[in-house]
Amino acid sequence: MSIKRKLLLTLGVGLAFITLLGLLYYYNLVTIRRRLLLVEGMDDLGAAVGEVRRAEKNYLLYHDSTSARELADQIRLLRQAVQDKTPDLISLAGADSVNSLDRRIDQYATLASRLMGGEEAAGDADQLRETGQALDRSSRSIVRAERGRIQRMIVTSHRTLLLSLIVLLVCGTAGSLIVTRLIVAPLRRIERATRDVSEGRFSPIHGIRGHDEIGRLAEAFNHMVHRIEKHQKELVQAGKLASLGTLTSGVAHELNNPLNNISMIAQTFIQHRTVLTEVEQVELMDEIEKQCERSKEIVHNLLDFSRVRGSERVASDVGQVVERSLKLVQNQLDMAGIVAELKTTDPLPLVRMNPHQIGQVLVNIYTNAIKAMPRGGMLRVESAPGADGEHVVVAVSDTGVGIPPELHPRVFDPFFTTSDVGGGTGLGLSVSYGIIKRHGGTISVASEPGKGSTFTITLPIHTGGSDDEREPQDPGGGR
Repeated sequence: MSIKRKLLLTLGVGLAFITLLGLLYYYNLVTIRRRLLLVEGMDDLGAAVGEVRRAEKNYLLYHDSTSARELADQIRLLRQAVQDKTPDLISLAGADSVNSLDRRIDQYATLASRLMGGEEAAGDADQLRETGQALDRSSRSIVRAERGRIQRMIVTSHRTLLLSLIVLLVCGTAGSLIVTRLIVAPLRRIERATRDVSEGRFSPIHGIRGHDEIGRLAEAFNHMVHRIEKHQKELVQAGKLASLGTLTSGVAHELNNPLNNISMIAQTFIQHRTVLTEVEQVELMDEIEKQCERSKEIVHNLLDFSRVRGSERVASDVGQVVERSLKLVQNQLDMAGIVAELKTTDPLPLVRMNPHQIGQVLVNIYTNAIKAMPRGGMLRVESAPGADGEHVVVAVSDTGVGIPPELHPRVFDPFFTTSDVGGGTGLGLSVSYGIIKRHGGTISVASEPGKGSTFTITLPIHTGGSDDEREPQDPGGGR
């Protein structure tokens, strides 16, 4: 069910409940009002009974014709009042009570008629008083009973209203919790995941299921993250290949030295094999083996740098990665007349990282520094614990041409480069920025035209348990 339908259903149920409550309360108010009007009418009946009792007292006191006529008139008016209000009396007290009231009035009228007709028997006056009192009690009891029912209806209405408000409050709270759980909480998770992606952490969203808009949004987000991560890996490899092109020329020149040595030794062996002693022959073969191992190490380092790798991270020593990556560009430094100065605090705190990706970042920065110093210069590389005690800092400084201030904000933009056409793809620093952000670190540049540039990398110190191992080291120094 879509979110729109869920909200409409929730709103519909709430409105239906409120409407039902309003109709019920309106019905109670109308009923109470109608019964109050009936009670007011019963007050008129009580007044008529009171007039009969007053006329009764006057007649029993004076026994004259005037009081007799007045008593007869009041009895007639009482009969007329009862007759007029019979439907209301039946609705208030029921037919039995009305019939009982009629019988008492008939009995009262009979006694009064006998007294006024001179047919008085012993005790008729007392019986007339008692019957009059009974009439008074009957009329009052009907009014009291009805007032009691009205009071109970009012109390019931108040309780119903209070209970309904409590139910509304509970339902509203439950609805808010449900909306929070089904809508707000997933949206917050998607918001956090989006912020992680913007910071270079491509983590999919787990635990959001369903066929509503949020479920489809989470599914689309995870698909987007998968595609971004895939393209990011492709960019990393593209950046690596771009750096590899720069390294290849230096590696080719570096391979010439051991190959030339092997060639010279082989020629010496061929020319003087008849006069060489066995010990001298072994020494020449040992030297050839050393030159072969040197060539193998050079090729191994180049292949290791260019190989496509996963994104696994291990607790590693940044200083070793700095030193190993510097070896990859050492020949380019020598060819460009650049002096490299390496300063590393030993031991450095471990950093949980992917050593090959961090090595790629450093090679990118080294090759950019070499391009910035076409006439030679100084390359300083320092790695040390940060002042805050929570990071390791790597600073790479050169004495090259520098970067104009207006270009600083664009240094890490994709495809931005200060090189001439064909001199670079502009992917290196952009890819490096993404790699460092995914490691939870920062990379920044400080530069002044004509005085060089300094790239500073900070990586958070690893604080995990003993299950994290140091990066395995290659005996040949190639890893």
